[in-house]
Amino acid sequence: MKKTVLFLTISLLTLQCFAQTTSKYTEDDAKQFYRTIQGDYIGYPNDSTTIALHFTPIWERENDRFHWLYMEAVNTNDKTVLEQKIIEICPISDIAFKVVVHGLSSPEQFAGKWSNRNFFDGFNTSILRGKGKFNFMKTKDFEYQTGWNGRKNLKCFSSGDRIHFKFVQKDERLYVKRLLARSSDFANIIFFKAQTD
Repeated sequence: MKKTVLFLTISLLTLQCFAQTTSKYTEDDAKQFYRTIQGDYIGYPNDSTTIALHFTPIWERENDRFHWLYMEAVNTNDKTVLEQKIIEICPISDIAFKVVVHGLSSPEQFAGKWSNRNFFDGFNTSILRGKGKFNFMKTKDFEYQTGWNGRKNLKCFSSGDRIHFKFVQKDERLYVKRLLARSSDFANIIFFKAQTD
């Protein structure tokens, strides 16, 4: 009897996981993700630090399947810019889409320009340098997440840290879970989307 119950439990969990990872993920989902992640977020990695994230759409073109965002992370205590990336989003299959994270060849000239998306109209993709790729999977409605990745191309995390991102559209939160390098300790940050009037 115990073996039967154990088998049924494992089967149900397997089916649930399979259903989640094979959720239909269309181009409309990618566009919805692109639209809803835009905005400003606040996170508190510790009691003395506050980080603001800004996701601003740039290079918007009608009927373009590729979508671009400028992302800037700022320590609000001392106004230090921690990270600047150009994010490229496009569907790659029915259940996944590609997120390509580009660096900038001269990031200092773009610091603080998240508030003026038209600033980027004077530039093209020649300003991009390098890229890192990771896939967001639709695990259920309004929820997207990556697998675990070593993100050496994100300077605000230590080399060797493993990072997991989850974006929940329903409550407009971006979750970042870090498995610290050479450790079994986790460091988690929840970024709450700032409310607009």
